[in-house]
Amino acid sequence: MIKQDSIHAIAVKSSGSKEELPSEILTSEIIASGIMKTEEGHSFRISKEMDYSDVSAIELTGFEEIAEVTEEGYIVLPRAKGFDDYGLCIFNHHKEDFDITVSELNMPIFGVKTKDHCFLAVVSGMTWNFSIRIVLNNGKYSIYPTFDVNGEQPYEDFCIEFFKLCGKDDDYSGMARRYRTYRMEKKELTPLSQRAKENPYVHYAMNSVMIRVRCGWKPAPAQILHQTPENEPPMHVACDFDRVGDILDELKAQGVDKAEICLVGWNVKGHDGRWPQAFPVCEELGGEEKLRVLIQKAQSMGYQITCHTNSTDQYEIADCYDEDNTRRNKAGEPVRNAAWSGGQMYDLCPQIGYEQAKEILPQVAELGFRGIHYIDVLGVVYPRKCYHEKHFVTYPQAVEYAGKLCEFTREQFGGMSSEGAYDFLALYLDFGLYISFNQAGKGICDRSIPFWQIVYHGTVLSNPYTCTVNSTFKEPENLLKMIEYGGRPTYYYYSAFMNNGNNWMGSTDCICDTDEQLKDSVARIKKGYEEYRKLAKLHTAYMEKHEEVGEGVFEVTYSDGSVIRVDYNEKCYEIIDK
Repeated sequence: MIKQDSIHAIAVKSSGSKEELPSEILTSEIIASGIMKTEEGHSFRISKEMDYSDVSAIELTGFEEIAEVTEEGYIVLPRAKGFDDYGLCIFNHHKEDFDITVSELNMPIFGVKTKDHCFLAVVSGMTWNFSIRIVLNNGKYSIYPTFDVNGEQPYEDFCIEFFKLCGKDDDYSGMARRYRTYRMEKKELTPLSQRAKENPYVHYAMNSVMIRVRCGWKPAPAQILHQTPENEPPMHVACDFDRVGDILDELKAQGVDKAEICLVGWNVKGHDGRWPQAFPVCEELGGEEKLRVLIQKAQSMGYQITCHTNSTDQYEIADCYDEDNTRRNKAGEPVRNAAWSGGQMYDLCPQIGYEQAKEILPQVAELGFRGIHYIDVLGVVYPRKCYHEKHFVTYPQAVEYAGKLCEFTREQFGGMSSEGAYDFLALYLDFGLYISFNQAGKGICDRSIPFWQIVYHGTVLSNPYTCTVNSTFKEPENLLKMIEYGGRPTYYYYSAFMNNGNNWMGSTDCICDTDEQLKDSVARIKKGYEEYRKLAKLHTAYMEKHEEVGEGVFEVTYSDGSVIRVDYNEKCYEIIDK
């Protein structure tokens, strides 16, 4: 374990000079919250009540030469900018020196396991300013926890809490369990077993497959950046509301009794047509009357039906577009994003996005949608500060607005989902479309691990990766990965829609252009549904341990005693009830 008296806070001044800051160590006996009542640990804290106007960053020392490159062991890191997935930087897998900074962490943690010790670090103060610099130099690993200050006064004390882990907790599974306990002791998580009893929409989702249908879209990426009703490109209709009804009929005919349908691109001019404008309902797909008929049909057949909206972006073509609603960076400039179907996209200020959602979402719910509603990108964008003088928003306020948006969404529809799962969203999320975009394989990430799943399985439904969307349409490894990570089967009609071929969910698609394709697609969905029926009971259990028990063979142990063994060599899995 890192010694308490070895950690020091170094202020990096704007001039480049450095000086040590006063700090304090709180031992487990002093911390009143009880979060350290089982493990030995301590909290390192730096007061916000100092002058930081000339400070660009704070760097913690004391983690130098934590391990040698020849040792067994690893650093555990969450998905982040510069780190594709929750994974391991394994000490003896690297030969070349490197110096890399991991920022915008999806989860405010890092962990270290060496031959002598194992600890988990949790950042609990100034979380959104935190990054980790990892260095391999002359055969030795060093870690430099860092807080970016940029001359701004902190909104809270800087704080990192350290937990020593021993015995059966002396690995990445133990770190994840400890973080789950940390969040539960702070009463931030509610077990799915409890939520399913209280919320029929969550109960249904737990026992159903998710099927998203991209109904129609304009070219993406955008061919016309600055769109108006006069120059707007035509929309491609892939699956109108009548055809969605055909999907429902085929699902019922093939025995898929429980499915949650999420319509994507039901809104004016299809997917990413004119956000945040939603109405009128897309006429090219059949208009509002046919949409209402479809919703009633789905519900009468026993299916849950929801839809996709966006509260984080705006296009110039939207009837509610206002340049003043775009968030500003520190220089006061409007922040642009990518160019999607609606043209040039601009970031909405989080406050404005929430205020607009309070007007738009009740109108969407009035159409009849009920279930686990989907808000685009909310779980994959780092909390967005806004420096606009009329609606200044800090990191904590951005997180607060996201929470309010999720709570309001639940009130309107019954549940809340998004893609990705930044840690601040997990408190509100019922389903994550995919937790990470890609598995390990870039940078210093040597091996992916289901760290997020060990923390949140049993409290949030999820699908692990973009490659595990449409898993039964792809190579068997994708279905096995979804099972290994405790995922909910997720399907997406017309996932491959990008005109540049950059389809992040893969080129193998689920389509229904012909009746033969429709029957085949539902048959593949049925396969995933049948596998899921064997495993759905595990969603009320916690994932306790994940380990590789042989080359290409993994075992996952759940809190109810069940063990899932996944064998990538034989391309099979088995359930072992102990």
